[in-house]
Amino acid sequence: MLLPWLSLIPVLFCVSADSTDYSTLHMDSVTGVLEDFESQLRGTPDQTVTELFRELECCKGELCQLLLGPVTSAPSDVSYLSEQQSIFLKNLVNHEVDASLVEHGVVLTPDGTTVSLSPLLAGIAVGLQRSHKETLHATPLIANSTNSSVVELPLTLEPLFATTIAMDLGKAFLLFHTNRSQVALGPDGCWDSISAPQKFTLMGAPSTLPDAFINGAMDGLILGTYLAEKADPPSNLSVLLKDYYGGEGLGGESAMQSNFRRKNFAALVSEEKLRMQVEDSLLLLRRLNESNPLFDGLTNEELRSVANQAVEEFTALYVECPAIIPRCMWGARPYRGTPAQLQLPLGFVYIHHTSTPAKPCRSFPSCAADMRSMQRFHQDFRGWDDIGYSYVAGGDGYIYQGRGWHWVGAHTRSYNTKGYGISFIGDYMEALPDAQSMELVKNNFIKCAVRGSKLQANYTIHGHRQMGNTLCPGDRLFKEIQTWKGFAERCFTDKGVRRCI
Repeated sequence: MLLPWLSLIPVLFCVSADSTDYSTLHMDSVTGVLEDFESQLRGTPDQTVTELFRELECCKGELCQLLLGPVTSAPSDVSYLSEQQSIFLKNLVNHEVDASLVEHGVVLTPDGTTVSLSPLLAGIAVGLQRSHKETLHATPLIANSTNSSVVELPLTLEPLFATTIAMDLGKAFLLFHTNRSQVALGPDGCWDSISAPQKFTLMGAPSTLPDAFINGAMDGLILGTYLAEKADPPSNLSVLLKDYYGGEGLGGESAMQSNFRRKNFAALVSEEKLRMQVEDSLLLLRRLNESNPLFDGLTNEELRSVANQAVEEFTALYVECPAIIPRCMWGARPYRGTPAQLQLPLGFVYIHHTSTPAKPCRSFPSCAADMRSMQRFHQDFRGWDDIGYSYVAGGDGYIYQGRGWHWVGAHTRSYNTKGYGISFIGDYMEALPDAQSMELVKNNFIKCAVRGSKLQANYTIHGHRQMGNTLCPGDRLFKEIQTWKGFAERCFTDKGVRRCI
């Protein structure tokens, strides 16, 4: 099924081409095509984007021309892409979900997440325009195609926000508000193969903004801002994408990589700024679509309410909460037997370290391999039904799903039904996990568990050693978690002597 908001207005990108098995749907495939494109064009990144849009015959609609500027003209006499490459990229810049819940227009990235290409390229295009201090609007007015009247643009609307996240976020909640969409945001999905991804299937009912689109929108805003502020941008678009998705980060800064997109997005975008941009986007949509029944009877105040709800829910789910790598992405084996269901919300969090693996993982491939190794050990040598932990914190900026929110784990003997077992990959007897990993668990993951009614508001944190005869979670990490909100000593009587840990 075509995403319903696509019928609202002329879309930003081009019409879908027939599917082809040109290449696997991985970001490396995209950068490979771009490298070939750049070698023929021998231009700057902004020339690459302009010619790319010409080649794909994109950005013909008035909304695209308004927000991105006159980035296209008549197709070039020289074809920079082969027919297969053109079809491959045309498929990727058109985002839709079909009746079988397969999401099109997305690629797997080296960090283990999935990204929609259309908002990513839009953000890059606007960022490059801003870097050259070009005028983003050819005119402050645009003719309304429905009645040939002239529409005044919101003066505070920023194309970088509108083309990446604000316009689509506003549309998603407008459809949800008018009961034309059952869900407003999400979900994530699973690839048919991590090594050679061809098909991405959603794990639930689709909204107009699945996780992959949101990832691409965040990345588009981050990269667009980077390019707009960078005096000497990367020489090639392919280099920019390689550095961001699988290299050393933007400008060689490891923290400026895609696996930290939520943290970097939050540093760039205040909740108030995003709310204003979503509201302005909805006002513009209404002006361009005055005859559309979707806007019938909606006052400015009601549009503001939609914008407020959109930003509040988006911020809670995709900015304040950490990204979780689902089981299907790290290659989990099936659960053995029948899982027992937890009675939510739980009252406890038990902190662990893996001890083995002893070293923290730094990338999706190594963290996923560690998860598979632990699951094999727990199933094959311990005889458990599954990996024991509820969730695991990698050193790559992600939380990995173990048994998850709803199923009893095997992490803290005699207490598995009372709390979640959260483990850090590594041995922390003498050292601490990375600061960002601890921050992710302490200030994001636990808070979101409370907000999502998985964990009681008055939860208690214990280290594994407080519940049994073990050194877990390591001396150094145990000392650290004693400073966390919710930590409590556990007192018991041992041989007639009262002890507290």
